[in-house]
Amino acid sequence: MLNVIFENSKGQKRIIGTAETNDEAFKVINDFLTDHNYKSYYQRTWNKDDKTTVVDVGSHTEFFYIQEV
Repeated sequence: MLNVIFENSKGQKRIIGTAETNDEAFKVINDFLTDHNYKSYYQRTWNKDDKTTVVDVGSHTEFFYIQEV
């Protein structure tokens, strides 16, 4: 199980969805971006730790996290 977490520009985090696979997690992120009328021109990822992947969608101040539970 994966939690998909959004961190806003003020550092506040909240779970925006759950997923079974990484592909589903990216669908949660892309649906969130669409719902908020944000156009992402790239998605860059890196591992924060063994259970957390950080996803940068180009905003420079807001990030997504895919976290194993």
